[in-house]
Amino acid sequence: MLMKSHTQKTKGLNAASCQPSFWVCFRTAMLLVLTCVGFAKVAVAVEPVAKHDQEALVTRYKSDIAPLLKTICSDCHGSDAPQGKFSLHNLKVDLTAESSVAAWRKVMEQIEIGAMPPEGEEQPTPTQRVQIVHWITDMLIAAGQGFEFESRRLLPEFGNRVNHELLFDGSIKDLPASPSRLWRMSPFIYKGKRLQPQVAGGIEAEPVTFSTKSSGIRDYSSQEIVGESGFMSLMMAFEDIISNQLHDREVAAMTYGPTAGKVQVIPGKESFMAISEAKGQPSEKAMELVLSEEFLRATGRPIKDDELTRYVGFLKESIRKSDNATGLKFALLAIYMTPEAIYRLELGLGPVDPHGRRMLAPTEIAYAISYALTDTPPLGQKPIREALESGKLSNAADVKVVVRELLKNPKAMVRVRRFFEEFFEYPKMEGVFKDNDRGSYGPRVTLAEAHRYVAEILEEDKNVFEELLASPRFNQNADALLKDLDDKHTEKMKTLSGEKAAEEQKKYLSTRKDRAGKWRNETFRAGILTHPAWLIAHSKCVENDPIHRGKWIREHLLADSIPEVPIEVDAKLPEDHELTLRERLKVTEAEACWKCHRQMNPLGTPFEMYDDFGRYRPALYYDKKKGSFIDQKGQLINVLKTSDTLLARPVVTDGVLQGTRDPQLDGEVKDAVDLVQRLAKSSRVRQSIIRHAFRFWMGRNETLSDSQTLIAADRAYVESGGSFNAVLVAFLTSDSFLYRK
Repeated sequence: MLMKSHTQKTKGLNAASCQPSFWVCFRTAMLLVLTCVGFAKVAVAVEPVAKHDQEALVTRYKSDIAPLLKTICSDCHGSDAPQGKFSLHNLKVDLTAESSVAAWRKVMEQIEIGAMPPEGEEQPTPTQRVQIVHWITDMLIAAGQGFEFESRRLLPEFGNRVNHELLFDGSIKDLPASPSRLWRMSPFIYKGKRLQPQVAGGIEAEPVTFSTKSSGIRDYSSQEIVGESGFMSLMMAFEDIISNQLHDREVAAMTYGPTAGKVQVIPGKESFMAISEAKGQPSEKAMELVLSEEFLRATGRPIKDDELTRYVGFLKESIRKSDNATGLKFALLAIYMTPEAIYRLELGLGPVDPHGRRMLAPTEIAYAISYALTDTPPLGQKPIREALESGKLSNAADVKVVVRELLKNPKAMVRVRRFFEEFFEYPKMEGVFKDNDRGSYGPRVTLAEAHRYVAEILEEDKNVFEELLASPRFNQNADALLKDLDDKHTEKMKTLSGEKAAEEQKKYLSTRKDRAGKWRNETFRAGILTHPAWLIAHSKCVENDPIHRGKWIREHLLADSIPEVPIEVDAKLPEDHELTLRERLKVTEAEACWKCHRQMNPLGTPFEMYDDFGRYRPALYYDKKKGSFIDQKGQLINVLKTSDTLLARPVVTDGVLQGTRDPQLDGEVKDAVDLVQRLAKSSRVRQSIIRHAFRFWMGRNETLSDSQTLIAADRAYVESGGSFNAVLVAFLTSDSFLYRK
């Protein structure tokens, strides 16, 4: 209808007036569709609770909440000398007073993240915590803060606010379902579309970026929507992608690499040039070909006959009003910008069950499975295509067969590896600047090594979490590395002879001598958290970062939440070159700081056994002449040891693990290896990783109603001997994945 409307409105216009009319009509219609769909879910979430008035809230408060708060809070926050100068004694249920609403928000956060009541005091049950949080939530919505509050809870960083105990204790019997949604195509999916495969440097076009935070699990359906600015950015990106393929084009010579000094010619796309470079009116066959190809590329499905007829008509009219190249650009933009090409459509068009949940239709299931395990549409996946064509993609049993078949394909491991990269965040090491004068660490080699270990563990698919967290394979093994180097050299020499063989032999001997002097047989690493890639990623440019390392462990492995730093706090450690980093951390033990830092510091300080390059260090060396600690460069230290300028100080690596809720694991730890080995044995850690995997594959935070899905995934992991593939099968056949409501 949009195409037809545009054609009707542009009749009689000349070429100069055609383009503005196109953009105005197209943008207005698209924004109307995207805005209505993008915000419908938030409105639905707020509407039912907005009916609560102040009287009803007060009644609930008096009967359910006040007695509970009196029991667990009044001793510390009563009328007499309240701790933190915060008293609940005079706190009213007043929806019109900003101070009252702000106070209740503060209460909710402390209760929700488990910070209050403090350790050692009587604790509410998980159900009681949720009861308090739900009442305050209803009050905030009734006070007009519902949109802001509900929007915030959709963010990835608020996922841990859902009570962990209730998610896994089996008490929640609600039937799971995800909201009906449009989920914007990710940059990875756009790359899989191959909209512009011929690019200088070989990098395929990715016209979008993520809207959420710069690292971690980011692809959330609630965040990846297209507003006006996003719409315009997409349109301009697509216009560039199309324009770059309308003709052959020259790219300026590069100053490095195999093509240095040579002008590169990037060929245009043949189907595009059959239109753009045609003399006169392009042939009907050429127009049908390019439109059919690009529609399939953009949407992942073949174009229908009636759709092709409309697009051909639109292309002809656009060419008549402008020229071949411009007309083709308009027609392709119309395809690329259709909602079906921008969004993953998961509305629930299948049958409705007795509980009001709508199952995904077979076609929706096909796309959902394909994008869950690959970055390409379902027609490119033989198991999905055959199941769809034979009518065997309509229930969980059908889906299980297809998913298991897909997991046999190595391409599915790309998405699985991506989850663990986003979860552990070790690839962000590339963005942490390290001065080469302080030591060479080979960022590409370091990252590639971490990738290799992770891929190896996923390929084995046994005790995956335990191996990732505590496997000794993350130690550098010089003997194994040298053997690998020798084997590769032997194989390469079989293909060479004469001067090339002699040159390769000389290069090999030099490389082997250099590597043999650098590589070591390590015994002080266990798992990815002790690998240089993770340590560098979670460090600062010139020193370790125990606070944020501890925060990462608290939030990613222990399923807890750390509140945001208050805006009035200047969260900086004092600069003092005569103190160790651990000594400088003492300032965080002040009463106002320690409430939060006790959740982080003791988990981060055990990693002080490594420096910020991830190198093991047996001691800290203080140069009395310079008045500062020096880097762990062996040759320099050996020289200084012969003088009296170097003072060796012990590395303090002890810490405390608190939060597994297992008395056999919680307690003092001697170093990072001890810490990660305990974490690897924790059921809470296992469940926390499963929660993050849920977010990655469902594209949203879990809710209490997803309890049965999470329990099933956890059980699948345990009963399969630690298979992550078993977790994926459980997720992709769950009601959370297949049903919408």
